[in-house]
Amino acid sequence: MTGGCHGSASEVAVQCEDETTSRRDEENCWWTTALSAGGAQRERAANQLYAYLLSAARSELARRSDSARLAGAERDDLAHQAAADALVSIIRRLSDFRGDSMFTTWARSFVAFEARVKIRQHDRRRTVTHALSGEDWDRLPSARSPSPEGEAEAGELRYAVMAAISTALTARQRLVFLGIVVHGTSIDQLASQLGSNRNAIYQLMFHARRNVRRHLADRGLLQDPSSVC
Repeated sequence: MTGGCHGSASEVAVQCEDETTSRRDEENCWWTTALSAGGAQRERAANQLYAYLLSAARSELARRSDSARLAGAERDDLAHQAAADALVSIIRRLSDFRGDSMFTTWARSFVAFEARVKIRQHDRRRTVTHALSGEDWDRLPSARSPSPEGEAEAGELRYAVMAAISTALTARQRLVFLGIVVHGTSIDQLASQLGSNRNAIYQLMFHARRNVRRHLADRGLLQDPSSVC
């Protein structure tokens, strides 16, 4: 037998299980102690954990990349975001860790969750941009370009649209815009939910799209801002 396990089969199994548990407890203790400490010790442990989380996030996003249409720098950026958010959550909830599993297994569940969140947010940003009309997109520089530069600009545009939704729309416009564009709610459903009518919902959507276009034009993201009405 290897690993210092000797005796009958049952005794060996118990002994090896005890050794595995001991190693797990030792490693778990190291992580929780180091991350709870201050100064350089905590920083080193956090950096080490971040590297582990980043690797886990990259694996998770790679596994889901086909359905999420993720690749290259965009996917790696989401991996870094997921790892960073997971690290913050882990440190904040360190006292919740009970040691029933490996600390890294527990930590990986956080980054897997964050990766799924980032994918949903990524898909939502892609969906939201469809609220602009075809003519709007024709005025957006390189929006349809397959080049890396075009992809980067398209990503910037998606973020700009999301910023417009957050800052340039009234609460009711935002509710209608997100309801129709992101959640696929019908005009009739929104009218019923908001105690309104179809014409009022159409008007809110019209003004919401106009405000989004203006937000983009003000930031030089429309080639012909004068056409924005």
